[in-house]
Amino acid sequence: MRIIAGTARGRQIDAPEGMATRPTLERVKESFFGTIQFDIAGKTVLDLFAGSGNLGIEALSRGAEFAYFCDASRVCTDLISKNLQKIGFCNASVHNCDYMQMLSFLKSAGKKAGLVFLDPPYATGLVQNAIEELEKMELLTDDCIIVAEHSCTQTIIPGEGLYIHSCKKYRDTAVTILKRKISGQHPFILTQKKGSI
Repeated sequence: MRIIAGTARGRQIDAPEGMATRPTLERVKESFFGTIQFDIAGKTVLDLFAGSGNLGIEALSRGAEFAYFCDASRVCTDLISKNLQKIGFCNASVHNCDYMQMLSFLKSAGKKAGLVFLDPPYATGLVQNAIEELEKMELLTDDCIIVAEHSCTQTIIPGEGLYIHSCKKYRDTAVTILKRKISGQHPFILTQKKGSI
């Protein structure tokens, strides 16, 4: 896998071997990063089901201030650490734990995320649970963006404080981008679109 844009543009990172971890396709990543490219700089990133760290590292390359990486697999978190070292990014923290443990850690530390990546194994259905917990535990900044990658058969239901900005389908994959509602504003909710991939 390679970093698409930013300070580490063109650099290669490694992915875990086997099918247990499903890396985001480069063309899908390029598409949704194009949508959020002007909303990354200076943000704290949470890559919650991080795998190789592909998405969080891409965000750091594009100007994110700091990134938290979380994965329940020791193989994945060791690889994330190696990828960060390989690229030369030290503004990051890697956590080998369950996603709920990670959210509890952030809550107790008083941290909030401005950009969240959710890409768990599709069959788990954890995307919806994670969105609900992020809201309930008040871990999102006022200008937060959530990028959720999930099966195209799954519909994401935003909570009261979020709205769906866009949802694009790429064959069997869908990417839903959610944003925080602004008090007194009635956002225009985009309809689902099919990607060109």
